[in-house]
Amino acid sequence: MRLYFPLIFLLSGVCSLAAQIKISGIITDSETNNPIEYSNLALLRNDSTFVNGTSSDSIGFFVFDNIPHGNYIISVSVVGYEKVYIPLNEVNQDINIGVLSLKASNFTLKDITVTANAVIQKVDRKLIIPSKAQIRVSDNGLTLLRNLQLSRLIINPIDNSISTLGNGAVQLRINGVLVNIQEIVALQPDNVIRIEYHDDPGMRYGKAGAVIDYIVRRKDTGGSISTLLANEITGKNDWGENYLSGKINHKKSEFSINTYWRRRGIEWTRENEETFIFPNETLVRKEIGEPTKLKDNSYNLALNYNLNEPDKYVFNLRFRNNYQDIPNSRNDRNSTIYSSDNTLPISVSEHSTWLNNTPSIDLYYQRNLKKDRIFILNIVGIYLDSRSTRKYTEKGADNSLDIYSCVNGDKYSFIGEAIYEHILPAGKLSTGLKHSQSYTQNEYTGNYSNTVNLRTAETFAYAEYMVKIKEITYVAGIGMTRTYNNQEDRSYEKYILRPNIRVIYNINSNAYIRYNGFITSDSPSLSDMNDIQMQIDSFQIRRGNPELKTVTSYIQTLNTGYNKGACSAELFVRYSYDHKPTMEQITYEPTENGDFKFFRTVVNQKGYHKLYSSLYLKLKPWKDYVSISLTPGYNYYISNGNNFRHTYSYWRLNTSIYGIYKKWSAGFEGYTRWNDFNGETKVLGEKYHTLNIKYTTPKWSLGLRSVNPFSTYYDQKVINYSKLLPSISHVYTDNMKGSFILTFSANIKFGRQFKTGEKRLENDDSDAGIMSGSKR
Repeated sequence: MRLYFPLIFLLSGVCSLAAQIKISGIITDSETNNPIEYSNLALLRNDSTFVNGTSSDSIGFFVFDNIPHGNYIISVSVVGYEKVYIPLNEVNQDINIGVLSLKASNFTLKDITVTANAVIQKVDRKLIIPSKAQIRVSDNGLTLLRNLQLSRLIINPIDNSISTLGNGAVQLRINGVLVNIQEIVALQPDNVIRIEYHDDPGMRYGKAGAVIDYIVRRKDTGGSISTLLANEITGKNDWGENYLSGKINHKKSEFSINTYWRRRGIEWTRENEETFIFPNETLVRKEIGEPTKLKDNSYNLALNYNLNEPDKYVFNLRFRNNYQDIPNSRNDRNSTIYSSDNTLPISVSEHSTWLNNTPSIDLYYQRNLKKDRIFILNIVGIYLDSRSTRKYTEKGADNSLDIYSCVNGDKYSFIGEAIYEHILPAGKLSTGLKHSQSYTQNEYTGNYSNTVNLRTAETFAYAEYMVKIKEITYVAGIGMTRTYNNQEDRSYEKYILRPNIRVIYNINSNAYIRYNGFITSDSPSLSDMNDIQMQIDSFQIRRGNPELKTVTSYIQTLNTGYNKGACSAELFVRYSYDHKPTMEQITYEPTENGDFKFFRTVVNQKGYHKLYSSLYLKLKPWKDYVSISLTPGYNYYISNGNNFRHTYSYWRLNTSIYGIYKKWSAGFEGYTRWNDFNGETKVLGEKYHTLNIKYTTPKWSLGLRSVNPFSTYYDQKVINYSKLLPSISHVYTDNMKGSFILTFSANIKFGRQFKTGEKRLENDDSDAGIMSGSKR
């Protein structure tokens, strides 16, 4: 018996060891089929007792080793995806469960703490999940976006505007709803689940260069009040950005209000040098300016009502009113001109004002149909009431000149859009129709009197289909645009075919390559189409051109990127060709009185080539606590006019460094000049850098920002290379040096929160169509 007991014990151990099994599989993205690494997997018994845990590797593979026979449940969870449970019954041998495909989801993060900001590359967008640290030090949706340092996005620290490299328009959305910057500022960061970054948007988004969609939590009942106050405190400039918003929910309804007050007040100096090439002589006028004021005030109000039945319908009613008062424009000046043909100086004064009020009403309806179909209808009505004045005087020893103009404008606009989307087993179909129509009446009085009536319309219809074949996703679309305008007895109509093709290859979950080629169109500015003439000064006249035609643009983009762990890199190249672009042309012609003047007229020129390129590099040496980004870029322009040809190229560099420690955050941003070349005009844009520090709590924050602390002055320059009238205009100020802005924010929640439906369209029209005699 002493020999049997050890033998029995040994045999039972061997049998127990033989009973151990292995469970394995692969985790992938259901949309791209790319493997998902770092998935969290838990092996549970049927009573939810924890047995073992593991995570997927770089190819999505996972394995549970040495598991006893039995019945189990595998739990799979990844930030940004739906949680999945897989039951396994009577497991008595090694089993490979194959591929588990996860779907992206609008989940909440109640039970998940994101310690490092995650980027998930989808077919048509990037999903960015902010980390806990990034949310903690952000006091609104805009600062959260700034802390994420997304590629190709530029957030101007002076006016909070958001653009892409190349000055492309950025659509801002919340749960699919197109919103404005005020509503982004009203967002509370801890309600943000993720940000969807469409850096290569399709036909559905029109002409947007990028789309930023905040996916936020949908809560129950209650409400919130938030404010952001940012004001310059040194007294050098009258600068302010102030926001106040509130919302309250009751059952299926949400009521919200957003208000915004922006003010600008700065003194700067304008200096010009113009060379007039007459047939028999050359005249040079150098202008030495004195400091003059720029003053701009804007007041915006938005009232919103939202009615939502989850998974069935959304109805949204919004009233907006935008009011802007500019008593002193950026073109104002008090100067002295020294002319090459006269030893006596000439005194020059120019003063312009602008006032407009724009109420609008927006009706939106979305219906979720069966079988993964959605229908959206959006109707917008806008009225724009505007008034502008300009007074210009020249006083010399021998003569004087007085110019006065006043323009009262009324514009009525209607915009209607319908979208139908259907997710099919093999792909996705999207179709849409958008029509906009406006009537504009501008009454010109002063030295020149006239009444201009403009009628314009544009219709765009499209269909786009997305399908994935093996590892490559193809998107093909076809659209048609009809443009129409009528002015007095002149009318113009044009149809433009707009094909679109995109090819997306997600190499793996970390790397991708995308190509996009499409044709688009741009209607001429209404102000350039006014059939009038406005005198600029003693030698120049600005003339409208009612014969302007719609511009057709051919665009190609190539984008490739890599993101893993602490390192990110992205290369972006965009080439565009504008056929018959609208550009300024300067001619020397006789007036109705018989004397000759230099006429500035916008006309359709031959062609315009633009090449934008950038390399985005990002490094996070210490998780999300320190983030460094560097973006060098190169731009190249070819401007082919009817009687000129110019080329221009330059390099640029953007950089930012952000640090986070507990409730403190600090950052540096620096931008070299973003220049532009159009027609015969080169614009040397602004360059600036900022330093900021902020302390943030869940209910309030306090920060300090310094603008251009290491610069001597802030300036912009415009150079014209016309053979008849070359010129240089320089605007500068030293009031921006060492300017300090104090920011304070507060977020107050009350009650329980409610679910707000997703409104996916937003249309607007803010072009008054008024031509000014001021120099551009």
